[in-house]
Amino acid sequence: MQRRDFLKAATGAGLTILRSGALRGQSAPGNKLNVALIGVWGRGTAHYNVLRNENVVALCDVNDNRTKEALAIFPKAKTYWDWRKCLDQKDVEAVMICTADHHHAFIANWALNRGMHVYCEKPMGITVDEVRTVRANYLKNRAKLATQHGTQRHAYPNFERLRELILDGAIGDLKTIHGWDSRQLPRPGYPSGEGTAPAFLHYEQWIGPSPYHPYSPQYFGGSSGLNCLFWNMYRDFGVGQMGDMGAHTMDLLWNSIDAGAPVSVEVDQEVSDKYDPNICPVKLKVSFEHPANSWRGPVTVVWYQGGLKPNAPRNYLDVAHIPNGAIFEGTKGAILADFTSRVIVPNNDDGDLTYYKRRPASELLPLIEGTGQRTQAPPTAARSAGRGRGGAQGAGRGAGRGLPAGFTAQPSAEPTANGFPVVQMMEGGIPAALALPNTSVQSILQAEKEGRPAPMGGDVFQQEWIDACKGKSNNVTHGTSSKTHCDFDYSGTMMEQMLLGLVAHRAGKKLEYDPMNGRVTNSAEANDWLKRSYRSGWTLNG
Repeated sequence: MQRRDFLKAATGAGLTILRSGALRGQSAPGNKLNVALIGVWGRGTAHYNVLRNENVVALCDVNDNRTKEALAIFPKAKTYWDWRKCLDQKDVEAVMICTADHHHAFIANWALNRGMHVYCEKPMGITVDEVRTVRANYLKNRAKLATQHGTQRHAYPNFERLRELILDGAIGDLKTIHGWDSRQLPRPGYPSGEGTAPAFLHYEQWIGPSPYHPYSPQYFGGSSGLNCLFWNMYRDFGVGQMGDMGAHTMDLLWNSIDAGAPVSVEVDQEVSDKYDPNICPVKLKVSFEHPANSWRGPVTVVWYQGGLKPNAPRNYLDVAHIPNGAIFEGTKGAILADFTSRVIVPNNDDGDLTYYKRRPASELLPLIEGTGQRTQAPPTAARSAGRGRGGAQGAGRGAGRGLPAGFTAQPSAEPTANGFPVVQMMEGGIPAALALPNTSVQSILQAEKEGRPAPMGGDVFQQEWIDACKGKSNNVTHGTSSKTHCDFDYSGTMMEQMLLGLVAHRAGKKLEYDPMNGRVTNSAEANDWLKRSYRSGWTLNG
């Protein structure tokens, strides 16, 4: 057989031909994916387990010490501190993005331009223009590329069980959906410059495309996976709760309503924080109007954060103890839900549920990797006692594996009397988050030494993306997403909505929006706020 005929036959069989010429597809399940992990600490550690089954060919982090630590479990990888150079490595086929939020859209878009599969931690971008750009780029390449947005809670079976209830009419015709997040992390403004960045930290690269702010330990006061709480309230680096836990909670709603970007957005200015050009709001209530689709009429989505919450469907239900939740209101009842559970509350008169026909087991919606992620066990009293309202472990929890005495692995991001949180400092004036050991690496190496599985888990969400990269899901559709449950099409419109809420907050009035063209139709100046300016030398479309 001629090579040209062989390639044609292989492609027709559903296989992907890689740049190296190797075959990847359903008939080659043992093939490993060449992955670049960009951001090896923080959320990056959550992907170690699944990536150890692939070829990690590149590691990139602005902290040279973190890169050295990750090399202990990915010893064959080339290392970088500048993701732009990392993406030029020829054998990289897929990228996992775990950097600070203001880099996300840049790396994702550059990777898509180079024909790479992309897993991107939330949020996909920090402006409407950024997420629309990344989504449009993905849509042009969706036939050959797999994407996943890092809302990993979507792997809980509750997400699909909720969708089934809504689609099948358990509460009648859907009318209004409420979602909320309770975290409160106010800041008085950007921190003043303090000290100098340690030599192993490429601080200019961390600033990246955003306006320059002098180095401060305040940006690096958190723990692995929670350091974002120390910088994402600042508008040049993040979007606060709209892109943090808000992305997770809105995903719970988004999966069940089949909506695109809204046609209007309005903030309740009376209960929301006053607009601050530097700091994202803590308290915010915003309503989004969505037109009818093929199976439901028009719906209103209402978002609450910073302690604001909707009224419960019945006065005997208490939403005060639900930090992240949703209420679906229909003509015949309501559903109260959090990430892992739900309660149906029928109307007193017409909510007898005789109208609701539960689908058979053969028609249940497919879970991620077929099984979904096992629901987390309720926290023990000891674990709960250490949690503050910011969602981080309090300082009283004590030191973790390999930590100096008096240090905690998960310091609180809640502010003190001066408006900023306490930052644990190590010798030389270095924030603990930059210098404490990567305990995830330590745990993996210790487990290997003792001949037991690594004490990590929660991999099915990432594995779904890995499988999609290998062509195992080319003919699969999950709700409104293809190949993966949270591709950049599904998640792009969700994040577009959330970020429009911040634009409406700044505008101080109801905005009418054209989702097709991505334009505000009743405020010329609001269109200027859909994007941001970048530092010289940085381009979104590289």
